[in-house]
Amino acid sequence: MLDLPLFPMTEGSHREVLDGVSSYTACVSEPPWSTLSAGVRPPERVILAKNMDIDHLESLIEAEGDSDVVVGVGGGSALDTAKFLSWKTGKPLFQIPTITSVDAGFTRDVGVRVKGNVQYIGAVIPETVVVDVDLIRTAPPHLNRAGIGDVLSCMTGLFDWGLACERGEGVAWDADLAALGEELLMELEGSADEVADVTSDAVRWLAGAYRRIGAACMQAQHSRFEEGSEHFLAYSYEFHTGDQQIHGELVALCVVAMAALQTEGEERAVSIISRSGARAHPADLGIEREMFARAVIDLPDYVRRQDLDYSVIDVTPIDHRVADRLWSSVSALPRRAA
Repeated sequence: MLDLPLFPMTEGSHREVLDGVSSYTACVSEPPWSTLSAGVRPPERVILAKNMDIDHLESLIEAEGDSDVVVGVGGGSALDTAKFLSWKTGKPLFQIPTITSVDAGFTRDVGVRVKGNVQYIGAVIPETVVVDVDLIRTAPPHLNRAGIGDVLSCMTGLFDWGLACERGEGVAWDADLAALGEELLMELEGSADEVADVTSDAVRWLAGAYRRIGAACMQAQHSRFEEGSEHFLAYSYEFHTGDQQIHGELVALCVVAMAALQTEGEERAVSIISRSGARAHPADLGIEREMFARAVIDLPDYVRRQDLDYSVIDVTPIDHRVADRLWSSVSALPRRAA
C-alpha cells in the first residue's frame, strides 16, 4: 500500500484565498478571470496565460515585481505558468483550478513547450490547492468532463509499462503503483454518471484522483502508471498541428486510439467516455483525418526524437493502414455538443 505525500488541498472559496494572501501575482485564464476578479483585492500583476513556450515564460521572470506570492487561477496553462514563476522566483505558490480538465494543479513538474514539444521541468509544491466546488461547476460542463482523460490514461499507460518491463526497458514494475492505477480506473467507472452530470461529488472525486496521481508520480519519480503511448500521440498531434486542445479531451481520444493499437481495453475506454459525457470524437475537437494520420505515422520517430518511454509504439509497425484503423476507432466515439 502506498503512503502518498499528498499535496495540501483546501475546499473553500477562491475569494477568501485571494483576499487573504499578501501582495500577489495572478497567472490567470480568460475566461473566467475578468468575472472572478470583481470584488477581490486586486493583484500586483496579472499574467494572462496562453503561451507555454519556454522563451516566453522566461521573459515573464524579467518583468516580475515585488509581489510576495504567485497564484494560479484557471486551467492547465494558468496553473503551469504559476508553477514556472514560483519555481524560478522562489515565491510561495497557491493554485486555484477553475476547471477539472487536467491534473496540472496537483503535479509538481511544470509542463512547457520547447520548440513545439512538451517537456516537464522544475519542481514546485504549492502552499495549497484550493478547490472551489461551486466555482468549478460554473464552467462549461465539457471542460469538467474532460477531467477523465488524465485518469483514463492509466489504462493504456499500465499496458505500456507492463510491456516495457517484459522487454527489460525503463523503470521496474511497482505493484502498488499499478494497483493505484487500476483503483483509479474502477473508481472512474463508478463515477462516470456523476461526471456526466458535473455534480459536486464528481468535482471532488476528480480533484482527489488528481491529488493521488500527482503524489504517486512525485514519490515514484516517474509517471509510467498513468502516462504512456496515449500522451505521446497527443504530444505528436499538437507538435504537428500547433493546436492546443483541451488536454483531457485529446488524451481521451488518444486512449481509444492506443487501446486499439494495443488490441486491449478499447471497449472499456469507449464505455467510460460514453457514460461520462466527455467530448472525444475527432469532429467535436476539430481534428481532421489527415493531421491525425500524420501524427500517428510519425509516432515511432517522434518518440525516439523526444526520448520518450518504451511503449506499444516501439513494437508495432505503424503505417497508413494502421492509421486508418485507429481513425475508425476514434470516429466511432459518440458525438457531443460543446
